[in-house]
Amino acid sequence: MKLNHIKKSSGFTLMELLLVVAVLAILAVAGMPYFSEAYLTMNDSTAEQMTVNLISSTRSMAIAGRVNESTITFKSDGTILIGDNTYKLPSNFSFDISSDKSFTFGIDGTVSPENQTITIKRNGYSKSIAVK
Repeated sequence: MKLNHIKKSSGFTLMELLLVVAVLAILAVAGMPYFSEAYLTMNDSTAEQMTVNLISSTRSMAIAGRVNESTITFKSDGTILIGDNTYKLPSNFSFDISSDKSFTFGIDGTVSPENQTITIKRNGYSKSIAVK
């Protein structure tokens, strides 16, 4: 009696490989909106943190007594001026103001004008930051 031996394959067929690639492509396309939103959210917090840090830095310069008073100016295009230094928010961000808005910190850390806010905006996003 003669038995036929079945040869076992040691790999994937082309069809199996194409099927796996197709499934991965479908999952990647389905996940794109979530990745895009995560990327935009990351930029939102970057713009917000940058603004907060620059406000704190301006206050610290005044308190440290390096200058009698420190002024920070926000421009509607997303530019921030502190003395001779210019900073720019990430692209697509701006400040929701009609004209330049300035805040001056005294040597005691107080701000003038008091209890104001500055609003960062981007398509569908808006965040107000208190300057006090």
